[in-house]
Amino acid sequence: MTISIQNIVFDLGNIIVDVNYRHFTDAMGWKQEDYVRLFETPFFRAFETGKQDEDAFFRQIGDYLPFGPEDERRFRDNIHLAFPLRPRIWDIVKRIRERYRIFLFSNTNSLDFNSILKKIDLREPFEAVYASHEQGYVKPDEKAYEKAQRLFNIDPSETIFFDDRQENVAGAQAAGWQAVRSDSEEHLLQTLLDYKFITPEEII
Repeated sequence: MTISIQNIVFDLGNIIVDVNYRHFTDAMGWKQEDYVRLFETPFFRAFETGKQDEDAFFRQIGDYLPFGPEDERRFRDNIHLAFPLRPRIWDIVKRIRERYRIFLFSNTNSLDFNSILKKIDLREPFEAVYASHEQGYVKPDEKAYEKAQRLFNIDPSETIFFDDRQENVAGAQAAGWQAVRSDSEEHLLQTLLDYKFITPEEII
């Protein structure tokens, strides 16, 4: 028996928005590679799971990067530069919600997430949003998929997930979801076409 897809779950970074820290780190006077190294630190993981607040995050940045009294404001003012919207994908997301239940499932933190919210109404098209800093678990932790499944109230056999990281795709597959790794905007558009979630005419 063929089971049709009813639920489409999207990652955020490199799916709905691009991720490129160069303009942000240039504005901060940092090297991009030095900032990206923070992602592997325990305090950054604690920030993404909501176990550490923004004040604690800013206090600890100074252990790794130059960070003076004015840099918190500069950080808040400029972090949005790292996440330019993919307008074609955003338009398609708003179109396909008329035909499918759609959801957002992202490893993120309050600073990144809120910077995007200031530019677009990120929550509006989705039936529900799983942001890791609000939910306490990050992909590919199996508890993240379990909690997302409950939050979204979805049948895994009727669900497909798009993410840019293979380990997150594997985690979704282990949870019983269909999942596809997308490494570019063009690849994502083509995959949506291949699955007949959209028509060629819907790609602007």
